[in-house]
Amino acid sequence: MIARTGRILSIADGVATIRVEAPSACSACGSRNICGGKAFELTRPVDAHVRAGDGITLAIEAGTLTHGALLAYFLPAATTLFGALALAHIGDLAAVAGALSGLGLGLILQRHLGHRSACRSTAIAVLPAPTFSQSTGEAP
Repeated sequence: MIARTGRILSIADGVATIRVEAPSACSACGSRNICGGKAFELTRPVDAHVRAGDGITLAIEAGTLTHGALLAYFLPAATTLFGALALAHIGDLAAVAGALSGLGLGLILQRHLGHRSACRSTAIAVLPAPTFSQSTGEAP
């Protein structure tokens, strides 16, 4: 399970706006500007037991993250390659047209499958953040 901590900024109609800070390791990383190692905000439905200002933990299963990465990166690449190979026997220009057609199809499929999985997904869990004692640094 992959987890990040954040803070609830506001709650309206059971949907919270959450600010997620970048991990402390991101400040020392040379690639932080490329990967987006910055704080960001997102909205998620929450239970009634949380309120604005509360610290929370966002958790996602590693398998769900892998599925999303495959959908985002592998599907368009595979359809691009398939399109190019399907028309390569006709000529180079046809292979380029096939690759572009495959890429377009892959992006359409990606968007459709992404919306479908997002509509039924509860993959990101919003959990109360653990509280730590300031004197010992241990959980109560």
